[in-house]
Amino acid sequence: DEISNVKMHLSFGERNAFALVLFMYDALKENPDLIVLDDPISSFDKNKKYAIIDMLFRKEKSSFRGRTVLFLTHDIEPIVDMVYQHTDRFEKPFASFMENNEGQLKEKEIEKSDIKTFIDVVEGNMNSDSHELNKLVHLRRFYEVTNDKSLGYQLISNLLHKRNPPRFKSTDKNREMTEDEKERAIIEIKLKVDIFDYDNMVELVNDDPRMIELYNNSDSNYEKLHIYRIIFDNKEESIESDVILKFINESCHIENNYIFQLDPCCYQLVPQYVIDECNRCIDKVT
Repeated sequence: DEISNVKMHLSFGERNAFALVLFMYDALKENPDLIVLDDPISSFDKNKKYAIIDMLFRKEKSSFRGRTVLFLTHDIEPIVDMVYQHTDRFEKPFASFMENNEGQLKEKEIEKSDIKTFIDVVEGNMNSDSHELNKLVHLRRFYEVTNDKSLGYQLISNLLHKRNPPRFKSTDKNREMTEDEKERAIIEIKLKVDIFDYDNMVELVNDDPRMIELYNNSDSNYEKLHIYRIIFDNKEESIESDVILKFINESCHIENNYIFQLDPCCYQLVPQYVIDECNRCIDKVT
């Protein structure tokens, strides 16, 4: 029967997906020189995002394949899929990162080599010519993502909280680090950041004018955020914006959405409809 009220039968996401399909076929019919898709996938989960990208750009005839499309999105998944993972499935797009700085748009191309694993990013930054403090921030991220809560991790955490003398913390202990523990931590950190000197670095992070100079000289907003966080450690009352305070408090963990995940052997992260399609293929073989 004919459906008289679509809203009664389709969810908000399903209506968005259906509207996108209708737009695609309308655009193919009108055959314009340029097609603009303004963030069409951000409201969908990861699996639907790929299915929509596949529908829009992969098919030879009934898709936008081979046409000029300006695709704007906040999501990294299409870049990973089309530029890095599945270059055999999609025509290689020109991908770029757009930055809005006080109304001035900057465009930076994204190549396959620019898409890295989290560990590659951290190790690359530790081996860069950046300031020693920034390298230590990235090393702490490395410790965190590898779940390494060693003495090195503890000493860097003490540094970022401007503690001197440093403290040793565990589930049942909160005491001052021994000189032996501090020395072992320094040796461990020097394997990654060879010029590390805890006493000199503690003096730096407690010197606001020098930290502000370091902040102003940094070209990386991510590193600026960490420096800002250190400067305002124990000065939260001076920060008027709760939004800024949230970013400061979580700056060390800002990538958690991309780092942590459920065990796919314990949780059904692969949707059942994908398995249903696999089952149908298996049935044809058997």
